[in-house]
Amino acid sequence: MNVQDFKRWHWIAISIVVGLALSYVWSNVEWDENLPTIGQRDFESGLVTPFPQPQHLERVTVMPPEEGKYKIVAEQVRPTKQAGVIELRPVAYMADTPYKAGAWRGGDEQFPDVRKYLDSVKATNAEVTYKFAWWRQPWAVYLLWTGAAVLLIGGVWPVVISLMVGAGFGLKREDQGPEYDLARFKAEQEAKGAKHDPTSAELAHLRELEDELEKKLAAQRAGLPMPEDEEPVVATTKKLDGGPLEAVNLNQTPEDHDYKGEFYPVDRHAPPKKK
Repeated sequence: MNVQDFKRWHWIAISIVVGLALSYVWSNVEWDENLPTIGQRDFESGLVTPFPQPQHLERVTVMPPEEGKYKIVAEQVRPTKQAGVIELRPVAYMADTPYKAGAWRGGDEQFPDVRKYLDSVKATNAEVTYKFAWWRQPWAVYLLWTGAAVLLIGGVWPVVISLMVGAGFGLKREDQGPEYDLARFKAEQEAKGAKHDPTSAELAHLRELEDELEKKLAAQRAGLPMPEDEEPVVATTKKLDGGPLEAVNLNQTPEDHDYKGEFYPVDRHAPPKKK
């Protein structure tokens, strides 16, 4: 089978397998694992520090929890040697669950998780923003990757193949060899295995054969010749039409014979003797 012979459902099945494989790989990859980490003090103070002052946190993103901990990725403002020029350095912070705010300064305010803490800070300071990376959750990873694979491989790719074949880039039908109709072989097998009902003529012929066989067996047990060995005797009468019979003279003198010859005797019919 060539690529151009694949049906659309073939491509859809292939796309699902590819999408699941990519989803599994993507969901097990640890992203941003080599980022430098910051402490709780830099995290909480950086949220409320105005931009572009040093230690300000920009583009705060909360990753899905893993083993009860939330990984927060952000960009921290760093000063440079040039006046008026700042640097944004990617950093990460690991927040425990439940989250205790201000623990670095002796605070004991507790939140169910760090997202609830960020919501409370955002409620009092409108400049604080963050987003949750829902697309990194396992269900979203499998849905997005599998859906994209089905759309591209199962939807777009068959159309591209059809266009390429129509443009003459595919394998020609005559180059593929003879096509075999497998349904024909199946029909022949079903025809061979179908039940045949005997006709009345076939049943009558069968009864004749049974009767003939019974006669032969009976003749064999009785010691008589088999029916097929008996030849009919045809009486024939030969018509005699040789004409009238001549009277035979029983008193006729026997004729003399003279036998001569070098190798075997020959009858010369010797002349009668004079009396």
